[in-house]
Parts: sequence; structure tokens; C-alpha cells
Amino acid sequence: MSLLQVSALAFRHDSQTDWLFRNVAFEIAPGDRIALVGPNGSGKTSLLRILTGELEPGDGAIVRRTGLRIAYVRQEVCAPDGESLEDFVLDAQFGDMRRELRALEASLDGEANALRYADLLNAYEAVGGYAFEVQAEKVLEGLGFDARERTLTMSQLSSGQRSRAELAKLLLRPADLLLIDEPTNHLDVDAREWLERYLAGLDAAYLLISHDRVFLGRTATRTFELRGGALTPFEGSYEFYRQQRALHERQAWERYESQQRRDAAAQRAAEQRMATARKVARTPVGIRSCHDFYQAKAARLQRTARILRERTGREPKAVKPFVETPIRVLDFGDVRVSGDTVLRIDGLAKSFDGKALFADLSMTLARGERRAIAGPNGTGKTTLLRILLGRETADAGVVELGRGVKPGYFSQEGEHMDPSLSPLAFCLTANPNEEWVRTILACLKVRAEQVRQPIGSMSGGERAKVALAALLVSGANLLLLDEPTNHLDLEAREALEGTLAQYPGAILFVSHDRYFVEEVADDVLELARFQHHCSPSSPSPSTRAQSWSPSRQ
Repeated sequence: MSLLQVSALAFRHDSQTDWLFRNVAFEIAPGDRIALVGPNGSGKTSLLRILTGELEPGDGAIVRRTGLRIAYVRQEVCAPDGESLEDFVLDAQFGDMRRELRALEASLDGEANALRYADLLNAYEAVGGYAFEVQAEKVLEGLGFDARERTLTMSQLSSGQRSRAELAKLLLRPADLLLIDEPTNHLDVDAREWLERYLAGLDAAYLLISHDRVFLGRTATRTFELRGGALTPFEGSYEFYRQQRALHERQAWERYESQQRRDAAAQRAAEQRMATARKVARTPVGIRSCHDFYQAKAARLQRTARILRERTGREPKAVKPFVETPIRVLDFGDVRVSGDTVLRIDGLAKSFDGKALFADLSMTLARGERRAIAGPNGTGKTTLLRILLGRETADAGVVELGRGVKPGYFSQEGEHMDPSLSPLAFCLTANPNEEWVRTILACLKVRAEQVRQPIGSMSGGERAKVALAALLVSGANLLLLDEPTNHLDLEAREALEGTLAQYPGAILFVSHDRYFVEEVADDVLELARFQHHCSPSSPSPSTRAQSWSPSRQ
């Protein structure tokens, strides 16, 4: 029996007049591993929220199996700021019992409280509470939380850490169906690979949204595409989906072009008959008695021409397939040529709260070079970029920008943008050349109808595209990018790869997107996690950074 059946589902936001999607139909069976893909703004997150009951559909029906347990992890995390990370995650199960235990621990002076506490401890063990804590510790470790981070309160965590905490809570919640929205956005490579293995061992079914092409290839056995207001199921892996989509596009073009040829042939035949009719209608000179004969013959030819045209008009029209606008040749004429050495780092070191992030880090970046910074969460990748920009101070070492270098920065936390501005207006603050701004916006798949819409009405991925466009038109000849593909859909990631391929300046970027790193980076600087804390008396640890070259697919 299916876990969930959806039929004729339709939805639009209160502020919209057009439907976001219509006539959506599918079912989810036990054990299904489903990827939900589609462009930013197509309604993927809205669909998940409808399945949970958070949003009401405008039309259609959802039939859930009796007693179906659904767990949902959203991109935005809402948790009490004073609650510790461990309590936030562990309260996913046995929450009431744990809270009572904590309350009793605070008042064990009375005999009644002590007896109740002992009885509750025994009950907690009997229902598997301690086994659950062990499992929770494994999940937190797998998602990259060290022992120190687990003692922090939610208010002390970064937005990325809070998202990982929400994911841990979801994975530990007893459920028959998991709905997971962008689980990989704040995971490093090790955590992504751990999550792939964890999902493979789950008994529960899941429907997940992700734009990580490697992750999708390893976790999905069915693929739903939400595009243009319609959902199309593909009964196979993500790679199968890509192959089938390419096949469907070829077949759609063949149907469209075949109909165009038939219509053109019918139009030519009709025009030939009309031309012949005009000739036939003229009675030859010297012949008077056959005028009616020639007029009748011309009328038959004209009628045949009309029948051909009417038949063409009655045939169902093949819709012209969407044409993906190719990235044009870009000159980046406003990016000035810098010196041969764009960036030099020598002996750089940084600690935070007594924890060594990196030490004795040295590197140079040449003009036009593209280098990725990789490594587990907590190794200081974002901190390194902020030091290079002068937004944070290093404990030791030297940072030198080369001659004529103009850096530009894309922040993982998101660019501050006035929500009332349109993408065009925002980017024009970085470059007054409207034609160039429109070109880069188009290259990054910001649709023409969005160019003058308020940024506040756009999704997170759409806002990220606008921020990247503003950076690319700013004239910067050194791009410092912190997780630029987070929230970008698959088409936008490919578009960004194609645009950066033509960018003439140097690029230093942080990314856990394995496919993106292989496509863009010439080499990779990998920061490893230090295994100890610095103290005033301890010597500085040696650098744990190494460089390697990504393989090209």
C-alpha cells in the first residue's frame, strides 16, 4: 500500500495570480528514494510544505496512509536560543521524559523527587533512551559536530550549524516518510558522504530536494521534476532522469520540427493551388463560351487550397520546446589586468576560542588561476577568506595583494540586498552599464520577467544569482567566493560554471560541491582539522594544508 497519494494538486501563493503548479499527481511507496528537482522558484519547497499540511493546496487531494508518520526538515531553523544543541537534537524522541529528568535533577533534595527520578531513569533505559543517545551521538559526529560544539546553545551556533542540527533531529525522529529540503547546503564532503551512507541504510522512504549532482546520483532511485507548473515522474535514478529528459527533449524537437515541415508543405501546396487558380480563372483570349468552365475549375482549386489550410489549423499543435539560451561569449572588458601574482600568503595562523584553525599557512595565487579551498567544517575556510578581505585579523603571518588587484566577495551568509530593489537596480549600483548587467543576469539564468521584480519576492537561490551577478559586473579581478552554489538550482550551477570559465581574473573559492570543484578549480588547497587546542605554552602546530589537482570528468 502506498504511503501517500497525490492527485490533481494545484497551488499558488496569496500574492500570485498565476498557479505555481497544477495537476500534480504521484504516489510514494514504502522504501522509495525520491529526488525532487527543478529550477529555483518552481515550487519545490511549497510542495513539501503541502505534503506536511503546513500549506493548503488550491485544488486537488492528498491521501495519506492511516497513521503515517512524516518528518520534515526545512531550510529555515526555528529553535529556542537558550536550548543546547544536544537537548535540541535529543528531544526529537523521549522529549517529555528528558525534560522531566532535567527538572528532577535540579531538585533531588526531597525523598519523593529522588524516588521519582530513579523510577524515571529506569523507565528511560527500558524504552531505549540511552541507546537513542548513543545513536544521536553517532549522527552528530557524522554531520561534523565535535564535542565542544555539542555543548553550545543554539544561539551560539552559526546558521549552517543550526541547519545541520535540524537535519540531525530529523534523521533521529521515528518516521515512515522523510521530507528533506536541501540537506547538503552546509555539509562538508565527509558529512555528505556519511549522509549518503546513512540514507542508504534507512527503512523509511524519503523525498529530498538537492542540487548536489553527486549526492543525487548516489541517493535517488526515482526522480520527480517540477518545471513550468507541471510535475513529471521519472522511474529511475538521477542519471536515468538526465538521459530520459535529454531523450524527451529530442523527441519534442522532432515532433515540433516534423509538424513545422508538414505545415510548411501544406502552405506551399495551398499557395501553388491558389496561384494555379488565378491563372485558370483567366479565360484564354478568343474563347468566350468556356468562361464558366474555367471559373469552376479555378473555384475547385481554391477550395482545395482552403481545405489544406483548414486541415493544418485543426491539427493539434506541437508545443515548441523551451530553448536554453547558451552562454554568449563574454569579454569582461571592465576587469583590469593585475600583476602576475594576485595574492601571497606567508605563515598565516588563526585560532578561535583557543582552537587552532590553521597555522603556518603559505600560498600564492597567480593571475587567472582558480583554486578551491576544501576541508571539513570548522577548519577555518570562511575565516581565511575574511582575513584576506581584512574583515578579520590573523594571529600571525602576512597577506599581500598584488599590484592592481580589486577583490570581490560572495558571502555564504548571503549578500545584504534591499528587498525593494529589483535585480537590475541592485546590479546597476555595482556597474552602470545596463546592457552588460542584463547580459550577466541572463547568463546566470535570472529570467527576463524577474529583472524588474522586487528582490524580496525571490527565493533564496534566485537572490544568490543576483548577488553573484552584481559581483561579476563589479570589475573585481579577484573573486573570493564562499559556497557560491548553495541554494542554486542545477541549471544555475551549470550556468555559473560556464560564466566563470570565461572570467579572466583569479578565483579563490570555498565549496563542498564536488562536481563544481572538478569543473572550475585548477587545483585544491585542502585544510585538515587540527586534533588539539592551542595554549599559550604550546608550540604552534605545523600547517595541515595540502594542495592537489581535481580530476576532470
